[in-house]
Amino acid sequence: MLSEFTLIPAAAVGPESHANGDAAYQLLIQVCEGTISSEQAVNQALQQFNSTGDGLWVRPWGMALWKLERYEQALQVLEQGLEACATDVDFHVLMGMVARQLPAEHKKALRAYRVALELDPGRSDALYNLGNLLKDDDPVEAEECYLRSLNINPQYASGWHNLGIALNNQNRYNEALQALMVSLRLDPLVADAWCNLGLAFYGQEYFEKAEACFRYTISMNNQHAASHTNLGNTLISQLLPDEALQYLERGAELDTSSTNSLWNLALAYLLLGKYQKGWLHYEARFHTKDFEKVQIPTSGPRVRCLADLPGPGDPELVVWCEQGLGDAIQFCRYIYLLEAAQVPFVLLGRVQLLSLLQQWTGFGAKVLPPKGTTPEPIDIRPHVALMSLPMIFQTELATVPAVVPYLHPPEPTPLLLQVPPPPGGLAIGIVWASNPDNKAMYRNKSFPLSLLMPRLLDLLSLDLIDLHSLQFGADAEQLAPWRNHERITDWSEILNNFSDSAHVVSQLDLIISVDTAVAHLAGALNRPTWLLIPQNADFRWLKNRSDSPWYPSMRLFRQASHGDWSSVIQQVHAALDEMFLLDLEALASANVH
Repeated sequence: MLSEFTLIPAAAVGPESHANGDAAYQLLIQVCEGTISSEQAVNQALQQFNSTGDGLWVRPWGMALWKLERYEQALQVLEQGLEACATDVDFHVLMGMVARQLPAEHKKALRAYRVALELDPGRSDALYNLGNLLKDDDPVEAEECYLRSLNINPQYASGWHNLGIALNNQNRYNEALQALMVSLRLDPLVADAWCNLGLAFYGQEYFEKAEACFRYTISMNNQHAASHTNLGNTLISQLLPDEALQYLERGAELDTSSTNSLWNLALAYLLLGKYQKGWLHYEARFHTKDFEKVQIPTSGPRVRCLADLPGPGDPELVVWCEQGLGDAIQFCRYIYLLEAAQVPFVLLGRVQLLSLLQQWTGFGAKVLPPKGTTPEPIDIRPHVALMSLPMIFQTELATVPAVVPYLHPPEPTPLLLQVPPPPGGLAIGIVWASNPDNKAMYRNKSFPLSLLMPRLLDLLSLDLIDLHSLQFGADAEQLAPWRNHERITDWSEILNNFSDSAHVVSQLDLIISVDTAVAHLAGALNRPTWLLIPQNADFRWLKNRSDSPWYPSMRLFRQASHGDWSSVIQQVHAALDEMFLLDLEALASANVH
């Protein structure tokens, strides 16, 4: 969105009583009001500047160049008037507007706006423009600028709109909704504002309201690329990938530079099992905001296809993990394909997974920790991200490398990690919460342990199971009311790494887990696993399936509607009844023990 430029009365501009100053100011007004063409204004201001040498003429000259989008030239012109216009607030605001359009001149823009506010702290347009400059790098200060600007001019719809954007960027969606609704009451015909209102609803997981906003934006402007992409993404979240495809594809057509369109398009294709297109578009992830800080480990060539893979005698391929722990466990299976193809390689594993990947894959010294931040000698070995290997190997649903287990114990289980066999029953492991560091995923994937425990307690009372909590972090405390039960083991203080976890999981008869690294670990070990997932589950679990081509031992239990964990627990209850050939509800109500 372009910044606003606001004129102030001539009397407040500064020492301009001479004729040239008045004439230059009148030309500036004409340029801003559009009563003279920008080209005419450039020629007139240039002529007057050359004939008089008066720096005041750079104001209309620079403004006309700004309107013509000739920003570099405009900045050069304005810099010639720094002395003559030192106390002119309009001049400094214009200088900031021009410099902001030039990526290398961010500091000049920042300085210009701050000088303008030193001269006149009550300039709402300078505050608004400064907020626009800061909203990506410093959303907190940007928010302050917008609020100060709106305190001066509360009827400015764009100010409320951009305040909403700043709040969205801080994941403060409820406050963003309020700001954006004020903006739309003041000016309901701004497509961008409706689109950002949809993003605020999406952030609160009000997907139907978000969908309505994006559809309304498209009805206002069917060329609005962002709303096509956002609508597609919202439909994916509602598990409607077939319909999402048309909007995501249209969004990519309208904005060919939009990596978000390609990224979301990849997720839709993958969710539908259209792997050929999905893995290809999945490469767009490296150009999205979430991957900005990803560091590529070598300066060598990036492997993009099978023909690029090195062979015996070539420099080894550096395979690196760029995403989460569960992703690394799921896709480390591809290093066996590299070995079978006689590709020399090393795998840079996650620190938390080093012992598991070194010991349980058999690759030992070929698995190394990620590179540190200290400078190292130039490394020109070829490289590939771990989750690019499905594209390299052209994986389709029918060719998923699902030979399990692909993790094997390197040694007998240490005594401390041995699980005693339950007398006459099953040893069941449970995990009910995902990683809280990712707040959006944590909220979507996790549920309170209290939902699951009543039926498990019935099974415990019937001596049918032993229960093993594999939950880590603060959520492990939810086990506190039952921690002293003689048939319940809490492993949170015993397991030191994923290798320890693998030893325990490999001895369990069943793992009941939400979508976490432990679930992937159980699948990789080929242990019977019940995966409890939200309605808008990750692409890897595909659409409307109760099984997984990635993990043959896994059974999926999905929410009936968004956020409805009770429907998942009911499915688990039915599965437990079927497994034990009992009607546990009838037994519980009859108080038979």
